[in-house]
Amino acid sequence: MGPVTAILLAALTGIGMLAGVWVIRRFESWAVLHTGELIAFAAGLLVSGALLHLIGQSVELVGVDRAAVWALVSFIGFYLLEAHFVPHVHARGDSPIEDHHGHERAQHIGSLTVLGLGVHSIVDGLSVGAGLAVGSVVGSVTAALVIVHKMPVGIAAMSALYHSGFPGRRAAWITGALALVTPTIVVISYLSFRSVAAGLLGVLLALAGGSFLYVGAADLLPEGQARGRVTNTLMFLLGTSIMALIKLAVG
Repeated sequence: MGPVTAILLAALTGIGMLAGVWVIRRFESWAVLHTGELIAFAAGLLVSGALLHLIGQSVELVGVDRAAVWALVSFIGFYLLEAHFVPHVHARGDSPIEDHHGHERAQHIGSLTVLGLGVHSIVDGLSVGAGLAVGSVVGSVTAALVIVHKMPVGIAAMSALYHSGFPGRRAAWITGALALVTPTIVVISYLSFRSVAAGLLGVLLALAGGSFLYVGAADLLPEGQARGRVTNTLMFLLGTSIMALIKLAVG
């Protein structure tokens, strides 16, 4: 894949998150009402895309055992990060603060949320860069997974910052700044990873697959299931079907 295409895909990863900012600023009530369906769809894409494409390609590069181990390491790492360092971001507009102890605590949680989303954005960028270095199909699928789940992430970030006491304009600026992190890392990692060994790329893809699997299964899917709508289930199945069809089409 050429540098121009890589830069275009990198830009789209940022635009996806900016779209989430725009939606909740312009249509906040609609976004809160329908975010469940969007999240369920993104969860289907991430879970199936991680298993079928990223981890699947990693298996071809480093073997089943190593791919599974590195994917598990990434999955556990994201679990520990969220469980002990970063508060969970509620994507439906619910307050992420269960025990509210005043404005100071709210601002602290908001700051941790920004830190967690920053780390997540860096991992997204590394994942896309590694995928692009492997080939056009894997790179395009990885970028699509990031782009699709960036919109609900943007909505979630805005919601969390709102509930943490940040004014709407400031929350939008912070989330917009976070949106620039992923495309920047995509370009840097793409240029860096093109000359690395296939074994290292396989490990990076396994790590990316584990992170996407965690985000899809542990973060997005529970939010998408929260209201138990049939529409949400159909959107999840649609997301998984799209990734499966791509896998069948490209082999």
